[in-house]
Amino acid sequence: MAKFEFKKDPSRKKHKHIQETEIIEPTETFSLEDFSKQKEKEEKEKKKNEKSKENSNQKKMGRPRKGKIYSTIRIQRKTVHRINAIQNCLQFPTQDDLIDALLDKAEAQFDAHQNDMYRMYMLTYKAKDERKNNQSY
Repeated sequence: MAKFEFKKDPSRKKHKHIQETEIIEPTETFSLEDFSKQKEKEEKEKKKNEKSKENSNQKKMGRPRKGKIYSTIRIQRKTVHRINAIQNCLQFPTQDDLIDALLDKAEAQFDAHQNDMYRMYMLTYKAKDERKNNQSY
């Protein structure tokens, strides 16, 4: 068999010599103890910030009762004053209790047609609320 000879092209560039990369020691290494101390400091700062935020927001009106779902309605300030005055006058513990009692009184005065319409609206709103709750999960 014939022996192959490979001839290099003289116009071909010669490769530059690559210097070996020196291994450098890191200036700082990871320490679990230092990391845990740093995390503790951050948590303490967060707690301090939360406490200061809570102190600045002390004007909150109240806390919702457990097991109840709340919504917000927009009413004029003069109506709010009327509700609060009636609540204090009739000694209801909450605005919710007062409004619930007043609505019960109004429902008792419905005629047959209004009662049917009321029940239909309530079924519609309950179904809408259930659909909304099921979609959010």
